[in-house]
Amino acid sequence: MRLTRASLVAGGTALAAVLLAVQPAAAVRPDTGCLAYGQVGSYLSRDGGAKVTLSAAFVDELKRAGIGFSALGPVEPVDGGRALWMPVGERYDTIETPSGRICHPGGFRFTEDEVGVTYEIDTFRMLFATGGGSAILATPTVNGESRPRGELTLATFSLRQALDPGTFVRHGGGVGPRKVALTLHQSWADDLNRELGTRLRGGAHWADIAIAWQGAPSRPVPSGTSPGLRGIKLVNDAIRRTSARPAPILPF
Repeated sequence: MRLTRASLVAGGTALAAVLLAVQPAAAVRPDTGCLAYGQVGSYLSRDGGAKVTLSAAFVDELKRAGIGFSALGPVEPVDGGRALWMPVGERYDTIETPSGRICHPGGFRFTEDEVGVTYEIDTFRMLFATGGGSAILATPTVNGESRPRGELTLATFSLRQALDPGTFVRHGGGVGPRKVALTLHQSWADDLNRELGTRLRGGAHWADIAIAWQGAPSRPVPSGTSPGLRGIKLVNDAIRRTSARPAPILPF
């Protein structure tokens, strides 16, 4: 049985009545590299979950601009709409080679009803890169059309912070970083400001992410020389090392 949301997010199952609402999952496009239903990918763990807690400043700016915000399955709103939870594992995600980027299905939708704009992230990729450049990337769609300028960087983070022994711990029924800051990238801030009329600033705190990987994968984790695959190896080593260390399992 996969790790349940209840075991990962203590008390955080309330749906957001105003800010967040679950929407049906977008269809997986054949060119995304993510998995179709029933497939098994090469991933860091068999099961698990991740939680993204939005910064108060980001949420406040959406409210000020009158922007609706909803989740696209399998991503779900938790903590009264202040956070997003998603299942992770080899049935959802896959490590792309040779880049080492990890493809995650689902995401979120922004709506600006006054001018009729719908802005979606329905698939995104996470890159754990050695030597810097760790980031979350996606190709947004606006009113159903892919962004003409292609993929952009949504947020950046520190791999060193994610792997710090005080951060990378047993929690949420698995092991992984309990809190890593995500910094809003200037390219995404500019895109949201242009399409939605927000006043976001690149370099601002966007969210915090916690990841709990659970169980050894049934397929081998790929290796290679790209910064992404070297980063994957560091994360995989940390999962094994921390899993073997006796410690209490903390909630998210």
